[in-house]
Amino acid sequence: MKSYLFTTDTDRGGVMLCDIEDFDTAVSYLCNRFEGVVKIESAEQEWQLATSEQSGSDFVDSAAGCIEPPITEQSGVSVESNDLFA
Repeated sequence: MKSYLFTTDTDRGGVMLCDIEDFDTAVSYLCNRFEGVVKIESAEQEWQLATSEQSGSDFVDSAAGCIEPPITEQSGVSVESNDLFA
């Protein structure tokens, strides 16, 4: 199990405890799972949304800089294939 601390553009966030060992995979997952993610930390690794993407507008695109996870179709409903909380 690994824990990832994340922060959003509204200074909220949380901790995700999961079996995702790869940091880049966790960043992708968290950016797509929660709106407005701007920072993710795990042990000594850190990812942060570029400052230029945070400033200059009221809206911050939470998926900017993130890799899109694969999407699968089930019963006509689009579902993230790696959604651990579904």
